[in-house]
Amino acid sequence: MKGLRTRCVGMFLALTALGACSAAPRPAEEALKNIKKPDVIYVPTPQEVVEMMLHLARVKPGDVVYDLGCGDGRVVVTVAKRYGCKAVGYDIDPDRVRESRQNVRENGIERLARIEQKDIFTLDLSGADVIFLYLLPELNVRLIPQLEKLKPGARVVSHDFNMRGVRPDAVVSVWSRGDSSSHRIYLWNMPFMRVQTTEVSEVAEDDPWDEWEEDWDEDKDEGAGDSFPDS
Repeated sequence: MKGLRTRCVGMFLALTALGACSAAPRPAEEALKNIKKPDVIYVPTPQEVVEMMLHLARVKPGDVVYDLGCGDGRVVVTVAKRYGCKAVGYDIDPDRVRESRQNVRENGIERLARIEQKDIFTLDLSGADVIFLYLLPELNVRLIPQLEKLKPGARVVSHDFNMRGVRPDAVVSVWSRGDSSSHRIYLWNMPFMRVQTTEVSEVAEDDPWDEWEEDWDEDKDEGAGDSFPDS
């Protein structure tokens, strides 16, 4: 009987410890804090615009995509699920980071995607092949010194807002059914072409949606990319 009581006590203690561990907050969530007030209010990019931006940036398997100000994580999720690419979302707002991480978990793409709480103006962006922006024009300009460290051939794509002092390689307008409005997309191929004027010429395309649909059919057949390293 004494041995039985000892085993029962041991099991009770083990189960109690297990319950305490499962109730503990996730380490990643525990680290979130209010670093500073966000520079912009959160406005989600309509999904049609997300997809056209990624198409215009010529995202392909093997690319690494950074979303600066990732909001609910829809860009990161789209990149990982559609293209099988590695994607990193950065946001300073704890609520947006939690929402993005939940979106990543619910879509089962932890192998390819991660969300980090960071001030985007402190980041080393040199590891990205594609940078996704939805910021104000003055914030885009503040990022230029960081963006200029991207490798030749990297692409920067911006929703609605230009970047004063550098000429875009493409400008496309997209109609969104989601909010019944037109959105402008700017694309820069690295290295930047510096200019002295803020004037931007519209870049004509025959029918970008037809080309997008063709790429979609090809992308559906592509396999998923490699997962992130543990470090």
